[in-house]
Amino acid sequence: MFRISQFMHELARAEATGTYPPPARRGGPPGPVVIWNLIRRCNLTCKHCYAFSADHDYPGELTLEQVFGVMDDLKAFKVPALILSGGEPLLRPDIFEIAERAKAMKFYVGLSTNGTLIDEPLARRIHDHGFDYVGISLDGIGATHDKFRRLDGAFDKSLAAVRHLQKLGTKVGLRFTMTELNAHDLPNLLQLMREEDVDKFYFSHLNYAGRGNIHR
Repeated sequence: MFRISQFMHELARAEATGTYPPPARRGGPPGPVVIWNLIRRCNLTCKHCYAFSADHDYPGELTLEQVFGVMDDLKAFKVPALILSGGEPLLRPDIFEIAERAKAMKFYVGLSTNGTLIDEPLARRIHDHGFDYVGISLDGIGATHDKFRRLDGAFDKSLAAVRHLQKLGTKVGLRFTMTELNAHDLPNLLQLMREEDVDKFYFSHLNYAGRGNIHR
């Protein structure tokens, strides 16, 4: 993962001062950040999904007890941060129990979601459980996003989720996976980020698997 904004700020400072010092060495985290696909089930059937996810249960999902066991192992491996993902992680009935235990274990806890399920009450619950960050995926503006998500109105629901969480003070980021079919909307998404005062923009590569394999 490259923190592009950080590199750009360093270049801007160098341009302003006329000096180009060697890149500073930074101590890395004690272990890897883990993006954890807790559940395969999803309420959407996105065109670029790497997991062929759909809105039904799949066999072989971890039980809550097994999830807690994995968390113990990750803590022993000095993992500093868990990003709870899927599928759609909010479809796990025990997602907030998982988040509560992760916070108690002093993990940095993020949530990666499509945002369509987050109304005001659910946004409040997410906020009250102390998620450090919520990443909401947008694939473009309006109809572009809806086409990828294969749901009319998906963009409006996801943007509403951003606003519900922002209003409560939860740190929110936009997540964008670029393909040939939505690259034209990147400038518009960056403008949306500025207008909505979003904290972070996560630019992701396309995983050539599942339904996403046809968008090489």
